[in-house]
Amino acid sequence: MAETKIPTPRGVELAGTFVNPVDSTDAAVLFSHSFLSDRHSAQHFDRLARRYRAAGYATLEFDYSGHGASGDDIITLGAEVEDLRAASGWLADQGFTRQLIHAHSFGAKVALSARPKAALAYVLSSPSITPMSIDWTQIFSDEQLEDLEQIGATSILDDSPSRRRRFTISKQTLADLSLCNPVTLLSGLEQPTLILHDSTDSDLGLVEATQEVFHLFPDGSRVEVLAARVGLGEKVEALEAPSVEWARRWVPVVHSR
Repeated sequence: MAETKIPTPRGVELAGTFVNPVDSTDAAVLFSHSFLSDRHSAQHFDRLARRYRAAGYATLEFDYSGHGASGDDIITLGAEVEDLRAASGWLADQGFTRQLIHAHSFGAKVALSARPKAALAYVLSSPSITPMSIDWTQIFSDEQLEDLEQIGATSILDDSPSRRRRFTISKQTLADLSLCNPVTLLSGLEQPTLILHDSTDSDLGLVEATQEVFHLFPDGSRVEVLAARVGLGEKVEALEAPSVEWARRWVPVVHSR
């Protein structure tokens, strides 16, 4: 296991954990975490990474800018797209030129927007790829909303075990979270995509939303609805088998290093 620093074109440094198993080849899995999370994704990514490595893949988990141990930044979709491309490029520079991106929630939107050249396939868990109506008054305090209106940014306390104490968001962040044109987002997508939804997603209407736009995904893509509720460290094993099977199908470990 190696803690690594990844530079971005705008000068913000990303913190990551790279693991190259003894039997790895030129194939790797790159993880894309969600909004206000970090590289561990409530331990989901750590456990999934171990399963991928057992199948012969190198893994890179990293914190997006403004998250975890990475450099400070205002959290926006545009910044995270640049981050993911930088992380993918760093992996390719290490010799891992064939990559699967495993993304969760908002991290899926980042992955679909970034489309790194080395990405051959995607696994997306609980993605939201259609517009969302969000009542921000139920999420942010009056003071935070006033900051957003008057100075264009505000901070959010991070009470997770992460090293970061506060996140910084802007009005652009809110637009990135709620606005989405699936036709634009998925136009020209060539990478076969596995979409995994759980029972909570079904209750929230995310499964129906995905099914409405599924025709925009490339041939070979698939949607699976898991019977389990996968969240907050629960039932991550439900993701493991379909994710690894997808990697083996579309980014097989076949070359010797």
